Order: sequence, then structure tokens, then C-alpha cells
Amino acid sequence: MRATIGVRKNALVVPQRAVTELQGAYQLAVVGADNKVSIRKVKVGPRVGALWVIEDGVKEGEKVVTEGVQKVRDGAPVNPMPFQPTTSKV
Repeated sequence: MRATIGVRKNALVVPQRAVTELQGAYQLAVVGADNKVSIRKVKVGPRVGALWVIEDGVKEGEKVVTEGVQKVRDGAPVNPMPFQPTTSKV
């Protein structure tokens, strides 16, 4: 059970599956203007459902890799597509 203890306006959130953890450090694969990946360390905040608040390391409007995160490498070219969240029917 979770209780709301605060509200963060304009919080930057990414899908939880976009965040990888390596030896206690968290990373995101960010897609640059040249469609090449840059692996960045980020400071994570609380998780909210399937999203994770990112407190530092990425800016609003930057694109992050959400599919195939384990396969991409720093400097690798990618073909970015819009994120399509999965919907589950109840």
C-alpha cells in the first residue's frame, strides 16, 4: 500500500524499463540529435506505477531508449520511434 506524501509538479518521468541499474548506479540511454546513443548516469527519484521520476541527468524533451536497452551501446546509431505504452485490459 502506498500513500501520497507529496506532489511534484513538472516532474520528469520515464518508463521504468528504460532505466538500468549497474552496481548501484542508474543509467539511461539517451538519443541525440544525430540519432546516436549516449549512456548517461542519472539520479532517480521515486517510482510511480510503471514510471520512474528522474531527478538529474536528463532534460525535458530528450529522447530515451525504452526497448532493447540492454542491446544499445554508447555511440551506437538507432532509429527512434515514438514510445507506445502497453495497455492491459482488465
